[in-house]
Amino acid sequence: MRKVLIFGGTRYFGRRLALRLAESGDDVTIVTRGEHTPPVAKGLTFFKGDRTSSSTMKDLGSQNWDIIYDNICFNPYQAKLAVDAFEGKVGRYILTSTMSVYEQGGTNVSERSYNPFPGKYDLEKEHDYGEGKRQAESYFFQRATFPVIAVRFPVVLGPDDYTERLVFHVKRALADQPIVAENLYAKVGYISSYEAAAFLEWCGRSTMTGPINAASDGVLSIQDLMDKIDHVAGTTSRFETAGEEPSPLAPAHDFYMDTTAAKQAGYIFQHVDDWLDRLIEEEVRNHK
Repeated sequence: MRKVLIFGGTRYFGRRLALRLAESGDDVTIVTRGEHTPPVAKGLTFFKGDRTSSSTMKDLGSQNWDIIYDNICFNPYQAKLAVDAFEGKVGRYILTSTMSVYEQGGTNVSERSYNPFPGKYDLEKEHDYGEGKRQAESYFFQRATFPVIAVRFPVVLGPDDYTERLVFHVKRALADQPIVAENLYAKVGYISSYEAAAFLEWCGRSTMTGPINAASDGVLSIQDLMDKIDHVAGTTSRFETAGEEPSPLAPAHDFYMDTTAAKQAGYIFQHVDDWLDRLIEEEVRNHK
């Protein structure tokens, strides 16, 4: 039985990860501030605390952990809290990162496009999401003596997506409201919340270290996505190149990652069509 700690395990793919690990027999502790209803399962326990608190991290660092999953580290200072607390106390540390570390975007972007090992970090400055994740990765890889994986996810969608990015598009289609997108044909990568959890679990059982891209096979433009929604909903979407409430799933240029490294290590990704069509059907039913 492995002893596992999860930061960010009460909702979305972190919640799914916690349940998967508990069901497989791991002893799982979720750190929670108590703002969301935690999952319930045999093997799950909870620690009331705050990921951004040095006292919480110090308390957790008084124990030994086989694996730590960190879904909510957003800047280098938070990375420092973890490195200081868990040196000599953890077997593997798995950081949830993002494709936003690739500042320029592009097609089939590989892990080499952002190398965190020589990267700079500033513990005092406030950072936007992408820069915060870049610098968090840099701090971990430069300062931690324990093994670290940084999992770079694309857009994560699922029925439990609290940001409601897919729901936004379904609702606009059903209400005959235009989709605002600068480029209808720029392709973007996706992964389901189910597969995000499955990939994180797989990483915890692997011997990999360093950054790794994870995404479903296949990419979609906003035009492709709305075609799928229209097919299910019986609607005909309209588009505008400028306006209020632009689509959160329509980049100005292609932005998707190369997952060759994960595949060579043995992971088999679903194709985006294998899960997104079912998700769209579910969301259309829920909002029609």
